[in-house]
Amino acid sequence: MTEVPILVVTPGAVSAEALALDLELFLKPDEFTLIPEKDGIPYDRARRDAAIAGQRVHGILDLCENRSGLYIAPVAALMRRIQNPDIWQRATLNLKTGITIDPGLLLQRLLSLGYHRVERAEGPGDVCMKGSVLDIYSPGQDPVRLDFFDIEIESIRHFDPETQRSGQMLDSVEILPATEDLLPAMEKDAFLEYLEKFQDREMPDWLEELKGQTFSGQLKPEEQFYPGRNLPGLEDVLVDFMESRALLDCFSQKPVVIVLNSDEIEKHRHRVITEYDTIFEAECGDRMAASPDSILVNDPLHLEDLEQQENQPSDDLPQNIRSIFRLTEDLADLNSAADVDRPMIRSAAGFQGRISELRKAVEEKLQQKATVILTSPYHAQIQRISGIFRGEPVDLAVTEDPVGPLELSDASEKEKQSPKKSSRTSGAGKSVTTTKQARAQKKSENPTLYVVQNFRNSGFEIPDLNLFVWSDHDIFGRGYRKRNRFKSRTSSPIESFLDLKEGDFVVHINHGVGKFVKLERVKAAGRERDFLVLEYAEQDRLFVPLDQISLVQKYAAPTEKPRLDHLGRASFKKVRERVEERIEEFAEELLKIYAARMSRKGYAYPPDSPWQEEFEAAFPFEETPDQITAIESVKNDMETARPMDRLVCGDVGYGKTEVAIRAAFKAVMGGKQVAVICPTTILALQHFKNFKERYGEFPVRVDWISRFRTRKEVTETKQKLLEGEVDVVIGTHALLAKDIKFKNLGLLIVDEEQRFGVTHKEALKKMKALVDVLTLTATPIPRTLHLSLTGIRDLSIIQTPPRDRRPVQTFVMEDSDTVLVEAVERELERGGQVFYLHNRIQDLDAVAARIQALMPDVSFTSLHGQMDEDDIENILLDFVNRKYDLLLTTAIIENGIDMPNVNTLIVDRADSFGLSQLYQIRGRVGRSSRQAYAYFFHPGKHILTEHAQKRLNTLLEYQELGSGFKVAMRDLEIRGAGNLLGKEQSGDIMDVGYELYIKFLDDAVRRLKGEEVPSDFRCAVNLKTDFYLPDDYIPDTRQKIEFYKRFEAAIDLEEVEALADEMEDRFGEPVGAARQFVIVEKIRTLCSIAGFEKVFEEGAGMIQLEAGENFRIPPEHMIKVLKSGRGFRVKPGKSDTLYFEPSAAVQKAGLEERLAAFLSALLELAAPVHEKEKEVIAG
Repeated sequence: MTEVPILVVTPGAVSAEALALDLELFLKPDEFTLIPEKDGIPYDRARRDAAIAGQRVHGILDLCENRSGLYIAPVAALMRRIQNPDIWQRATLNLKTGITIDPGLLLQRLLSLGYHRVERAEGPGDVCMKGSVLDIYSPGQDPVRLDFFDIEIESIRHFDPETQRSGQMLDSVEILPATEDLLPAMEKDAFLEYLEKFQDREMPDWLEELKGQTFSGQLKPEEQFYPGRNLPGLEDVLVDFMESRALLDCFSQKPVVIVLNSDEIEKHRHRVITEYDTIFEAECGDRMAASPDSILVNDPLHLEDLEQQENQPSDDLPQNIRSIFRLTEDLADLNSAADVDRPMIRSAAGFQGRISELRKAVEEKLQQKATVILTSPYHAQIQRISGIFRGEPVDLAVTEDPVGPLELSDASEKEKQSPKKSSRTSGAGKSVTTTKQARAQKKSENPTLYVVQNFRNSGFEIPDLNLFVWSDHDIFGRGYRKRNRFKSRTSSPIESFLDLKEGDFVVHINHGVGKFVKLERVKAAGRERDFLVLEYAEQDRLFVPLDQISLVQKYAAPTEKPRLDHLGRASFKKVRERVEERIEEFAEELLKIYAARMSRKGYAYPPDSPWQEEFEAAFPFEETPDQITAIESVKNDMETARPMDRLVCGDVGYGKTEVAIRAAFKAVMGGKQVAVICPTTILALQHFKNFKERYGEFPVRVDWISRFRTRKEVTETKQKLLEGEVDVVIGTHALLAKDIKFKNLGLLIVDEEQRFGVTHKEALKKMKALVDVLTLTATPIPRTLHLSLTGIRDLSIIQTPPRDRRPVQTFVMEDSDTVLVEAVERELERGGQVFYLHNRIQDLDAVAARIQALMPDVSFTSLHGQMDEDDIENILLDFVNRKYDLLLTTAIIENGIDMPNVNTLIVDRADSFGLSQLYQIRGRVGRSSRQAYAYFFHPGKHILTEHAQKRLNTLLEYQELGSGFKVAMRDLEIRGAGNLLGKEQSGDIMDVGYELYIKFLDDAVRRLKGEEVPSDFRCAVNLKTDFYLPDDYIPDTRQKIEFYKRFEAAIDLEEVEALADEMEDRFGEPVGAARQFVIVEKIRTLCSIAGFEKVFEEGAGMIQLEAGENFRIPPEHMIKVLKSGRGFRVKPGKSDTLYFEPSAAVQKAGLEERLAAFLSALLELAAPVHEKEKEVIAG
């Protein structure tokens, strides 16, 4: 930490974040702090992002104590007045293991700090109470799990919000408020009195509730707050009511202020003032809101009064590199040797993917004894950059640690004291070591090239120090954004019961389609058990016990409201038999096609050439795991002698095109031509641009054919194809014309085949028979379908989102001209474009007139589904080419088109859409690394229905790839499954639901391939014990059903024990009924493995075990157990029944002891079969 705090002021949020990423090359995470500006639009009364609020609170508290010494903030962050940080300090909770605190009161305190109580803590600001376990997701930090023993905190652990599994143990944790706007409860009366000045204006809905709200008397008065996150609009008056401060006044001593690009800062400063003034004047005349003068510090910097440094040579870095960035000893020594206090810094040279120029520049600098550092944010890129210098006369020092400052010093005591974070990398250059080891171990005469994993946005050069730092952006021409921890790794596939809720449709394998009503606890003969209650036609009800839960699947199909079946009738049985028969025929046909393709002789491409490796090394992003798998699968297909026919599924921006580009490059390197066929001209144009740009200076000749090219150009392209002068041709169905002839076509790439007409599909079929085929689709399909079709259809699914994908920041609010104008202008200012969605075609003209009146300078056009197909395509093409700023459209925005420049979405009358529709619509933006915004307008709370309000609130709750997103994904995936399987099979999915359909398909494929079909057999257990998970242990019905389902599906004892461990981790130690439930599940699993069909308890503790046709206990082991005295015996004339009777002492001890004794005896009885089962699973 520096003695005098340093504040670096940037024009906007993007430049602040870029600088923070750059600093990570030199500083540790705790040596600098980024303070973002407040999110959202002024006076919008929208809920604030808890993550940003937490980052601001954390940063400002850090600033007050000057913990890190270096602070970065956009000018807007300095302009908005803040509460006295003492309030945040008072609200911050410091929790340690071993302290005593009532968990209920702790939960209440968290709620008063802006946390939301949820059933599953998945995002910042969430808190979840489950028995003795409290999950807290404090903004700006990794979520933590507190495990209580009564009122003592027994343990604190981090947990992963996606898997919900805990990890690292902690001694203590600091919990920040989830909002920066806190009204102390002690100030409530004064605040209500203050609001009387606005009595002639519209007051917020929460005011009456606030007047009547009281806290528990057990909480101290100073511990009670009213959080602004729950009180929309509180922030508009709070800083005027309470003591507020300018952010600069929070420093404990006067900071050194470094201004980056003062002209741009002035522009941003004036824009903020204008924005507040305009919205206040337009929107706040009749409602509770303080004036901009009360909220803003118009000129926070007072540059003439502050010690300041303006960075003239470069906007990327400040001048005083020695005092600000405190480089390591080597650079400090170089600085002293050069006797340079303020070395000149200049922006780095850009190579834009020209690898040969990079090699030459590195060689020249190293010959001049310069220090050369190449940086990249990702491991895969580090490998690529290292690979570029394979065989060159240099020693590579590779550091694969994205966190922490760059260290080039010799081995020292410091190194001995701290563990190495670097890792050795082999296979590049003459020798490869970590950076710290490089000089200590250096023996060769070769110069050292440093390759460092670091999130650096752009490089720089300091000639006076002979230091050259070139980033991934400088090398390849693309920028990066640092990935946050615990982001969703995949957009989840369909999971049957994880989101089952009351009112959902389900399918019982024997009784058909019904509706899930509730989970009901039924007491009979002194025992309590949970049942699924299903409702069928004519309101008949079926109670399904937990040991039959596998017979029930969630209904998912392209229709939202299926017809309910009748209980006791044979109609569903007939439907099921018909569907199974058709699935069998379908699977058989697929197998025949697959076998025929396997028998055909194709062209086997050679292994990757050096050019292929260099081409792939120039990819400016890190591949996702799914993308790598797809690329390797495609290459393996191409290198075999059988023709390839692979389908690659993945959303726009997930990396399908790169898979195709690499496949095409491999084909060209193998001497073949490639044809890329798209259903629309706009997709063809996008592919042409992407292929052309990606191939760059590599010797691949790319051309395209479409209606936008002249007849002469098309004729020339056709001739070049015939003569082999075009390697890759891209076009629409025009490429299927009879006069298109290739010299040596080897690979056909088809994009969105399902959108071609019947005639074109037939032409494609003929073309496919001759060459390797790679098909791309942006329609997602379920991974479960992928698994079922393994071995009969080659599929690759890319479901991993790119690392730099940001969640869409979402606002739900009343329709507002001012917010509309502000949102559009903000997007246009940063060079982006806007979708304005209104779903009533008859109203589009009126909406267009409104846009024209409000924003006469904004160019826009309209689009709807009743237009001619060519007109739609022309409009979209013009929009993609940025001829228009805004597209006024209905909900027909195409899924397959890549529009990364569109990052603001405005949805008019959002209350008229379904939840799934809203998620899918929101997914049209946020497809680049730029922050995207979605504004969902509604006509006002007084007009909204309760259901519409809930839908819109859900959008706010799930802005990430959380459980709400999975619901929308399921709808898309089911449609994708129908598209892939065909019209008839899609109808079968509607008849029986997706889950049951997949089970039938999986069984059919296994049978036809001669594999064993997994048995659905589960032993029925009926013991004199309760069999349920108590509500106070797992309160949420959906999570409870999830565990019921997973326990029921467990195939061996280890899986049951793993589930029990997970349950204990997430909800605390099971006791009472929960513990008995786990024991019974272990008993049931062992009995199922052994082959017992039924286990039930008679009077006096006698348990009967009836063997089924799958009974597997060897006779010799049975005799041994009967003689062992463990309580088992047989009765004459009942050879298929085994009896267990515990000892009198166990009987007397109680229920759990009796169950434990039975379980222990079963373990011995089933041991041989259980061990064999484990060997089969392991094999």
